[in-house]
Amino acid sequence: MKRFALIFCCMAMFVAAIPEADSQIPTLEIARTKAQVHPNRVYASDFCLTGNSTRGIQAAIDSAAVRYERTGERQEVYFGKGEYVLGTIYLKSGVTLMLDSGAVLLGSTNPLDYAKDSICRLKAFIFAVNQHDVGIEGKGVIDGRGFEVANNAVQMVHLGLLQDPLKYDRCNESNRPQNVHFRGCENVVIRGITLKDPACWCQEYDRCRNLTIENIKVDAKCYWNNDGLDVVDCQNVVIRNCDIDASDDAYCFKSHSVDGVSENVVVENCRGRSSANGIKFGTMTRGTFRHFRFKNIEIYDTYRSGITIASVDGAHIEDVVVDSLKCRNVGNPFFIRFSERRKGTVEPCLKDIVIRNVMANVPLVKADRGYRYEGPVEDMPRNISPASIVGTPGHRIENVLIENVWLLYPGHGDSTFAYRGTSPQALADIPEWEKRYPEFSMWKELPAWGLYVRHADGVTLRKVRMEAGDADYRPAIVADDVNGMIFKDVRIDDNLADGHKYQAVCNNCTKVSTRPLRTKTQKAKVAVGLREELTSDQILAQDNTSPCTAEGKQLYRASLFGCKSDGTTLNTNSIQFAIDYIAQAGGGTLVFEVGRYLTGTIHLKKGVNIQLNEGARIIPSANYWDVDHDEEGSPQLIIDESGGTSQICGLGEVEEI
Repeated sequence: MKRFALIFCCMAMFVAAIPEADSQIPTLEIARTKAQVHPNRVYASDFCLTGNSTRGIQAAIDSAAVRYERTGERQEVYFGKGEYVLGTIYLKSGVTLMLDSGAVLLGSTNPLDYAKDSICRLKAFIFAVNQHDVGIEGKGVIDGRGFEVANNAVQMVHLGLLQDPLKYDRCNESNRPQNVHFRGCENVVIRGITLKDPACWCQEYDRCRNLTIENIKVDAKCYWNNDGLDVVDCQNVVIRNCDIDASDDAYCFKSHSVDGVSENVVVENCRGRSSANGIKFGTMTRGTFRHFRFKNIEIYDTYRSGITIASVDGAHIEDVVVDSLKCRNVGNPFFIRFSERRKGTVEPCLKDIVIRNVMANVPLVKADRGYRYEGPVEDMPRNISPASIVGTPGHRIENVLIENVWLLYPGHGDSTFAYRGTSPQALADIPEWEKRYPEFSMWKELPAWGLYVRHADGVTLRKVRMEAGDADYRPAIVADDVNGMIFKDVRIDDNLADGHKYQAVCNNCTKVSTRPLRTKTQKAKVAVGLREELTSDQILAQDNTSPCTAEGKQLYRASLFGCKSDGTTLNTNSIQFAIDYIAQAGGGTLVFEVGRYLTGTIHLKKGVNIQLNEGARIIPSANYWDVDHDEEGSPQLIIDESGGTSQICGLGEVEEI
């Protein structure tokens, strides 16, 4: 009888400890004053003993979820100062994990403590699947201890306890736990916490709506594939005041399905460092991306691009604005790529991209050298790669504005180390690589040191400045197969060791406009027969295989009019006679072959174009009286009197006066 009474008393005490939410899970309640009791809070410490607390914390979450269902008021699972060792836990609707300062959620180092979700088909430390009104907040830390977890998983594969192909001597991403994975959730808030050391991607939000991530810190560089933040097919997203340091892409936006939609995304006042890309669209890009805004972002010590916008799986990407981006010590300022390695939406596109108010400097050495998991050594040989806007013949990039941008490069491009020419054939020999993984270095050597544009419609450079710290054998800008290339207030500053050369080459381009292009070595204005003057000693050149003359119009060789290419004979009268003759004949093109043509001022006429073949150079006379001067006294070498209907093209040069 006494034994029965003792058991009954113990049971009574046990039942009294059950939380108000009627979760039917016992706790170890501690004494608290009324001031310490929060009406919508469940204390994690009440559910934890020592060792692995996974089941206890899950019970706390379940208890809070029951209370939310009963009251309709959002609940907290509160973690006070201390360490909590956990495996996989699942957040439930209406519940927020509140991590106070000094609270640390430690991931178990046993890979068997992490569950693979049947819907996500991935492993994670903290899951939320098809829930609403959930979040993680506070000043505490989520530490996945990923290096230990990942290496223990490899050992278990060798022991036959886990199955994995161990490609690259590491487990597949699906067999390594992320720190946080939310899928199909609505009204998500991640605020204030620190996330560190995941075994795979740090945090992924897939098919979520109304997602806010702010004031968080991420230290994710303990192992391979440590993306800092992955946002997949999410809508109405705000990411602000975050600082991410990652050994893979820092801020990454993806689409995993053709019906996925990523839209209305704002990223502002954030910092990032990466051993891959600072900001990246992709690589998986199957659905739709639209209405993205990036503002006041700093990317530093980053191996690849400050920002990569890539549609390679049939995605529809439009209306992306990058404003106020500072890239300090990055491998490449920006990389925009449109190709198709697999089918995606019915009408894939990459259009309406604005990149403005950007400063970027590219070092001569690896930008992330010294980090534990730095980016791989590139296939050699190649010189420093330019910023790139590269489509493919069937996937053209549309409407790109690069405005108020300052790009600083190291120069040092050495043609004896790696070489890529700018002749039509050399540019045609650059492979399309439509199926290849998209990276700015995928072609190895590119023909420009500053910007390379290919297969695009409507590219505008406005208030763009490019500087090379030392000599580079390549021109600053190369455009190939571009319809509508506008240069407006573009300045090229370099230190050329080999004298005059092209700084902007347009091959097979149409509707090229320059207003104006300048170089550091400019000493006087030189009008060259375009709609507005081009203040440069290096002209824009077009493909010789596409003569700058209307269909059916005649080509005239300058030598037929007595023009001499010896560099000493003054050709002013001969060239002017040829221009007048061609104008009277109904228009055509005056072609200059290889050589140096000395001349004073010449006046272009309506319908008359000048084509300078590769190796041809027009040299201004040094005699003051051979050259006309404007009202300000500046010499004018070539004057267009045709109302902007004439043009100069080809791969030749007009020297500075």
